[in-house]
Amino acid sequence: MSISKYQVFLKVVSCGTFTKAAEALNFTQSGISHAITSLESELGITLLSRNRGGVVLTADGRAVLPKIEKLCAAHH
Repeated sequence: MSISKYQVFLKVVSCGTFTKAAEALNFTQSGISHAITSLESELGITLLSRNRGGVVLTADGRAVLPKIEKLCAAHH
């Protein structure tokens, strides 16, 4: 488990798209996608619903968001 995956998740949520998150973090879009897919596999849940307009939190994503925010805040 890597804190960077959580940070990527939070950036995607705040930016609304993988592309904008990638630009903000200086990653490639595919790197962002890979990190989110890996995090979802690790947790065994789908965090984001992907569509043409960007991404939206799933119910599971909304449930874990506060926990991930706390974890990242504690890491700083």
